[in-house]
Amino acid sequence: MKQLCKLVIFVSLGLSGAALESAAPGVFLPLIAIGSDHTPTSVTVDSLVITDQKMRVTGATLIRGADLPLELGIMIDASSSQRDAHLDDYLKAARQFMDDTIRGAADRVFFIQFDCTQHATRWLKKEELQGTSFKIEIGGGTALYDALGMACKQRMGPRDWRKPTRRVLVLISDGEDNLSHITREDAASEVLRAGAVIFTINPTDLRNSFMGEKILVKLANLTGGLSFNQIGRKAIPDVFARIHEIIDGMYYLSYMPPDASKSAVHQVEVKPRAPQEKVELSYAKKYFWNR
Repeated sequence: MKQLCKLVIFVSLGLSGAALESAAPGVFLPLIAIGSDHTPTSVTVDSLVITDQKMRVTGATLIRGADLPLELGIMIDASSSQRDAHLDDYLKAARQFMDDTIRGAADRVFFIQFDCTQHATRWLKKEELQGTSFKIEIGGGTALYDALGMACKQRMGPRDWRKPTRRVLVLISDGEDNLSHITREDAASEVLRAGAVIFTINPTDLRNSFMGEKILVKLANLTGGLSFNQIGRKAIPDVFARIHEIIDGMYYLSYMPPDASKSAVHQVEVKPRAPQEKVELSYAKKYFWNR
């Protein structure tokens, strides 16, 4: 099994939820740090050089994601191309994942299965999740971008920087789309507006889904998430366990963006202050500032 995996770690000092809500609103961007041994490593804000719209950022902090509520979306591609993808096993693992990650009183989750159309639950909290059952029914064509647009626009909505949360989408799909009414760029724009981190899981053989794999990797990289590809049946629980571990360890890079009076898409670059430092950084390359 060939697995493409960039492990996400967010590192630094924690602030209480009350302090976050009372502070002036700023961006909250995921940061990925991988050491020379290919495992998560620690960084400090002083060890980073951050630019936003090509302007140097000062006064940034690193905030523990564990102090923020979790807003989670599970998306499963149930189109005909996934007929042999063991979706029942994915659903079982996803259900356990939801039970394990939705813990706090403010945590909530929704579930979408999609083919040519989307079938979504409402937001569910812990007590509601316990009494909800999920079922997968294989359909026909694939409207992946429509499903992403629905998840981000109709469920999550635009990111409210005054109410910071961990916003996470887990997308199980081969990345193919043949029926959407919106484009990939439109879907990416909705993801940016929602401020969601996307984790993608592709159960399809890369020989049959090379373009789909590239799309999934781009979605994950754009948002500061990670992508798993060519996942064998036995590895499904391990993949969800890895994502669970990452979500539990989330931290966010926070600062006031330049030209904060205007709503716009911002481009970000984060580099180690010491070029010789053996650490690989990945992060949300863009975000939509909508103050």
